[in-house]
Amino acid sequence: MTRRIVIVMALLVAVVSVALAVPMALLVANDQRAAFVSRLAVDTLVTASKMSAEPYIDWAATAIETAERTGARVVVVSSELNLVADSDKSALDRTFDRVEINSALAGSVTSDVRYSQTLTQDLRYVAAPIVQNYGVVAAVRLSLPETQVDNEIRETQIWLLVFVGAVVIAAALVAWLLARSITAPLLGLAAIARALPDDLTLRASETDGPEEVRAVGHALNETAEKLNGIVHRTQRVAADASHHLRTPLTGVRLRLEAIEDISTESAVQDQAQAATAEVDRLTRRIDQVLALARSDAGNIDEQVVDISEIVRSRVEAATYLADERGIALNIEVNNGVQILAGPGIVARVIDELLGNAMSYAKSRITVSVGVENGLAKLEVADDGPGVSAKEYESIFERFVRGTHSVAGGSGLGLALVREAARAHGGDAIAEADGSGGLRVIVTWRCL
Repeated sequence: MTRRIVIVMALLVAVVSVALAVPMALLVANDQRAAFVSRLAVDTLVTASKMSAEPYIDWAATAIETAERTGARVVVVSSELNLVADSDKSALDRTFDRVEINSALAGSVTSDVRYSQTLTQDLRYVAAPIVQNYGVVAAVRLSLPETQVDNEIRETQIWLLVFVGAVVIAAALVAWLLARSITAPLLGLAAIARALPDDLTLRASETDGPEEVRAVGHALNETAEKLNGIVHRTQRVAADASHHLRTPLTGVRLRLEAIEDISTESAVQDQAQAATAEVDRLTRRIDQVLALARSDAGNIDEQVVDISEIVRSRVEAATYLADERGIALNIEVNNGVQILAGPGIVARVIDELLGNAMSYAKSRITVSVGVENGLAKLEVADDGPGVSAKEYESIFERFVRGTHSVAGGSGLGLALVREAARAHGGDAIAEADGSGGLRVIVTWRCL
């Protein structure tokens, strides 16, 4: 916006300045040329008048003095067309027959431009008669190269061009200052708008910039306030749902365990175990939905966490279940890999990945943690059936499951993994494992 305003203003001023400068340049050129001719004519008449009052012997000195004062060549020619004085100190007593001299000897003041064969350039001249005792006794001529007035005109035109350039530059500077006064508050609003998703407590200035910009700032603040309220309400709903759903589910699970313990019939025990498993699955789904709600709400307080220790502890906790299913858990973890993440984020990510791998692995799950290109890298690979290459992206979408997915899943686990990683500047991708299974790679910015 700033550039466009400056360019438009500069072009507009340039067009107007040129439109005014062209006729002004022509007017100045004509005026300078007329002034040049007038000065030369006045100097010629003054010189002729002075010589009319002087004796013949002083004409040479007067011619030199006039030449020094005016810069013109001064020649005096007698009525017999003999050169009697020349400021250029050329040979005298020679014939000096020129049209303008003849005209001056006839009593006329002559002014014109003609080409000089001697000097090979145009001359501007004025010739006037020298009168003594009521008769024309000689003629005096002052001449200057026409290029002199052309140079004066060109110099004036150059200064006029410099003036136009200065006006355009000044207009561009004023336009830039004006644009900055508008765009600086807008840039501030843009910075606030970019930062709002991470911190809804930020507010834009409502006092900087023009009235329209202040109105935008006010509207942005109102929107941020409403969004902040929505987020807080969402967080309260998530917290309330967590409390009100977990308590009855825990009670149901305890009752089912009690039924299983006191019942003597195997069919009842089997049904109680199945119901308990469904309660556990429902509890897990509730945890996933609440985690997604918190992820959508944002405003996660980040802290320095050592993912190496967290991964070790979660893998150790999952070892018992893996042993029950006959799955080998291999772990390769570099020590001291630290990132910025919210409380429990890394534990939730590794739990989701391990739970997903447990559902599909045949005999092996490999977990590794390392650093690559400045990124903390968590990999969980299994030797299960894997997914097709075209599903590598879609399995991270909510409620989307792979072609070979097992019954009982919800399609939320990997979605939680990616959203948790991206909320802290990382990402999650899927690729084929060397054994044909699935490898999920989660990255974060490493400290």
